[in-house]
Amino acid sequence: MNQPRTRQALRYMAGLLALTGLGAVTPAAAQPPCVEAVQERLPALGCNRAFTLHVKEMAFRDELDGQAPPPGQRWITLEVRFDSWMPSDLVFGLGYPEPLLVAALERQLYLLVDDRQVTRPILPTGSSLEDEFVLPRSGARRQGEVAFAVPDESLSQLSLHYYHDQYAPIVVPLLGERAEPDEGAAQVNRQQSHDLLALGVHDVERHDRWQGEAAPEGMQWLVVDLRGQGEWRTQVDARALDASAEPEAEAALRRVMEYIEAPGLLQAVVDGRHAYVRDLELSTLDDDPALLPDAWAGGDAVFPIPEAAEHIELVAYMPQFGGTDISSDIRPALRFVLEEGEPEPDAEPQASIEDGPIRFRVHDLTQGDAFAGHTAAEGETLVWIEAAMANQSEVGGMMEVSNRLRPQEPQGELLGVYQAGPMPQQEPFWLPAGDEPRHFQLLYRFAESADTYAFEYGGVAVNQQVSLSAVE
Repeated sequence: MNQPRTRQALRYMAGLLALTGLGAVTPAAAQPPCVEAVQERLPALGCNRAFTLHVKEMAFRDELDGQAPPPGQRWITLEVRFDSWMPSDLVFGLGYPEPLLVAALERQLYLLVDDRQVTRPILPTGSSLEDEFVLPRSGARRQGEVAFAVPDESLSQLSLHYYHDQYAPIVVPLLGERAEPDEGAAQVNRQQSHDLLALGVHDVERHDRWQGEAAPEGMQWLVVDLRGQGEWRTQVDARALDASAEPEAEAALRRVMEYIEAPGLLQAVVDGRHAYVRDLELSTLDDDPALLPDAWAGGDAVFPIPEAAEHIELVAYMPQFGGTDISSDIRPALRFVLEEGEPEPDAEPQASIEDGPIRFRVHDLTQGDAFAGHTAAEGETLVWIEAAMANQSEVGGMMEVSNRLRPQEPQGELLGVYQAGPMPQQEPFWLPAGDEPRHFQLLYRFAESADTYAFEYGGVAVNQQVSLSAVE
């Protein structure tokens, strides 16, 4: 909305006063240029048939409720207001209730940054908004503060997006011009999709240090610029989207598609054997990424991988999705080859156990005095076993390995399970379908060394003793 210049100037001055008077807010002299550019456009608003969403003020903060932002990021706070303008044709013509539910801001309100990163809101302490609230009647309003983590660098584009499950999306432009989703999708040459979502890899880098954090010894950071778009559609009353539509007509509403359980399902698979999950603190890609229906965006996914990695894939494994108009079919994993290499073939296993759909193999047993920060005391020995599990069924699932191979005599104890690196193996971990092996190392402490060691394998369908020999 255009305002007279005097009112614009007053709003601009008020915005600057707000920026300099909020305690933890960065001083005005240190504000990035985009702050002034946004303030010149405030207040800003967007609307659909039921809501108007206002953005009243914006500020950057170096901390929020005493909490520092994730590495390489800073906090941005927005003062927002929701107004209800529930139309009478929906209330009286189609029987819609007049109260409007704003359900879970965390899943309906998003900030799009530089046309590439999607970030969810946080409600600061003292905000007059709750994550979920009701506007009881037409003309009701709620105002309060929301916060987002954004890159600690110069920004070129910002827009606030609100998505409801019945009404059209609301977009409030704050800085710069948005690119069309097709433009972002066209920039990527590695793209995979199914009926619910599309993903694409825009850039891949390997670093010894990322955002000031050194990679673990023997590892590097794999940084993947991963973006995508939601393809989920549900049927709604067309009149809820467009006042000119026929009362009985229906329309397809594109929805946000959340990649639920992605912290364990989005993996960097190395040499076809080892699967690494993201470092969530260093990644700007949301834990459970929200793929917007009207933007091609995501964030950086940061994985620790071995320096010696030869063949690297990014794999998005898919669980069974649930939701309106979503079939129970399990979607195929989306796979992206990031670096092509030829890993050495596995040696013949010492032992192979068929445990229902699970195949458990032991490849090597090695003795030593130190491994993964553990050291053997006088008279003791450390034993590490390289083993692998593969799932021969058609459905992936979460698995544990630490309780499958129990040491017998001489007396021994399990110290931990490690991936190549070595890095601690998170349990339970995702074991994909289709006989795709996952390797790991089990570390034990024994009271004395031996030529052979006895273990009890305890599985789902099989329990048996296994005798393993040390590798020369």
